[in-house]
Amino acid sequence: MAHDPPGSASVGQIVGENLRRLREQWQWTQHEMAVTFQRHGLSWTRVRVAAIERGDRDTVDLGTLLLLSEAIGVAPAEFFAGDGDVRLSPQAVAPRAYVREQLSGTPSHLRSTDLLVTIKPDNPNLGIRPITSTEADEALARRLGASTQTVVMEALTLWGHSLTDERDRRVRALGDMEPNERQAHRGHITRELSREIEQRLAETDAREDQG
Repeated sequence: MAHDPPGSASVGQIVGENLRRLREQWQWTQHEMAVTFQRHGLSWTRVRVAAIERGDRDTVDLGTLLLLSEAIGVAPAEFFAGDGDVRLSPQAVAPRAYVREQLSGTPSHLRSTDLLVTIKPDNPNLGIRPITSTEADEALARRLGASTQTVVMEALTLWGHSLTDERDRRVRALGDMEPNERQAHRGHITRELSREIEQRLAETDAREDQG
């Protein structure tokens, strides 16, 4: 069982923390904020606003984050203000500053492989280790003309670890087989997983073009 990194908070907790900060900055009540959100496509009530501010929600999807941003009139990165780490998945965290840079499109000197870490589920006392971009992630990044960081981030969102780790996990689940057959399965699964990441990136590009 994975253990949460010390000092980290979920996306939902951090968004809630900053939602409260922004509401108080604007001197709005929770009811006034809920009404504003309803005008911008979010069917939130005062109770929902209160729950988000308390950090009762583990995550906030991209569509909701964009609508919150539009309703309040701030950049999405504002919802990750402050210090500390963001828990991107049960296995991975990154500093809030890194998340703000990604949301704002600011070029960063930091690499995802420097920032993202996994908790070793079999023995939490072993601490944390960097997530490394593996060969399948790098190969897909080259083919798509994207950064390895982008591919790694999408893989983490989908499976909680790299594309290569997910491929190897699925191959192991098939059991014993001849080397040639195993190699064929590896290729097929790699292509299947690559298509999933490709589709997510295409959907992200389409949303950005519409925006």
